[in-house]
Amino acid sequence: MNSTVQDVCIKEDLGYEAIMGMIDRHVQGEVDWKRFVCLDVLGLDEISLKKGHRDFVTIVTGRLADEICILGVLADRKKSTVKAFLSGMPRKLRKTIKVVCSDMYDGFIHAAQEVFGKRVNIVIDRFHVAKLYRKGLDTLRKHELQRLKQELSAEEYKQLQGVMWTLRKRAVQVTSEDTEQLDRLFRHAPQLKVA
Repeated sequence: MNSTVQDVCIKEDLGYEAIMGMIDRHVQGEVDWKRFVCLDVLGLDEISLKKGHRDFVTIVTGRLADEICILGVLADRKKSTVKAFLSGMPRKLRKTIKVVCSDMYDGFIHAAQEVFGKRVNIVIDRFHVAKLYRKGLDTLRKHELQRLKQELSAEEYKQLQGVMWTLRKRAVQVTSEDTEQLDRLFRHAPQLKVA
């Protein structure tokens, strides 16, 4: 997940050609749609084949009961390619899809909307939502801490050290010490409490 082919090569200590060979051997060129009676959830995501390059493929997954299966690995991430794949699914199977889960790439979202219409809910996967949420929170935190560094004494400011990690903790993981640190921060930066 969230890895390029080169990342997998490093993690698994295998060569690039070996990984690509596995993909070629184990990912069929065409989908045997007869295997599927129902697909409640469809997933659309891309991976980069080479680090630093814009060489993307689209991974289309389906959810059968509690099992996720790869339906297709598309040559690129263009809207037209994704739309052609989705349109090529048997009509009877397309009607069983209730949700399309995608990253925030407009091409995927628009392809799904054009093929499935308003009947299917399109959901942005939580990884991308959390990433944007954290980015906004971190930007505000940096801005507020820069401001507080100017306004507070060195001793007061030092009490806010490490607050980034405290802000990122889930509520069930926050200790009483963390709560005290957050309270100090929020007294000086109420916007962070709202965020």
